Amino acid sequence: MATIIDDTLAGYGVDGSGVDEEGGRIHDLLGTRCDPYVNRLLTGEDFDHHCHSNLVRAVAPFGLTEFDVHDVLNVFQCTGLNDDDQYFMKACPAKEGDYLELFAEIDLLCALSCCPGGDLSVDLWGPNARDPLETCHPIGVEVFRLDASLLQGWQPPAPSPYAGGHGLRGPAIDWSAEKRDLAAQQKDR
Repeated sequence: MATIIDDTLAGYGVDGSGVDEEGGRIHDLLGTRCDPYVNRLLTGEDFDHHCHSNLVRAVAPFGLTEFDVHDVLNVFQCTGLNDDDQYFMKACPAKEGDYLELFAEIDLLCALSCCPGGDLSVDLWGPNARDPLETCHPIGVEVFRLDASLLQGWQPPAPSPYAGGHGLRGPAIDWSAEKRDLAAQQKDR
């Protein structure tokens, strides 16, 4: 769908390995987004301004619904698994001017949400929790139209040639025909 072609944090981590001392990596794909359902389970309260709800509101003008909001790329979020294989998040290392540049391989509708938890540098839960508003920073988006000459030789991704049925087979009996035959028999009685 899209290819990362530049990333100012590509050299993050120990010796530019992409992994820090605690196992953290940038541009999280492990986690999901916070949502009102888990919030309700954890706190007993309704709250509508999680990333999930922000994304739902962002796609609504395009005739899409909550069911169209799928996996997320948590850009600049630093996450990982600790020694006990537990998911962790830590403060974002991005600074003003850092960016991630993507090439859209197909037409895309991208919805964005700045994490209401800010850059994750403050505790959001527990005895040391505080309002993260001061750690929320704006993001910028630029969309470029490429000169056609830059795309010489490029081919859009082809659909998968998979033609299987995911291991499912059609019914051995044509129930529609059976139903018609049964209806005809009952009519003849």
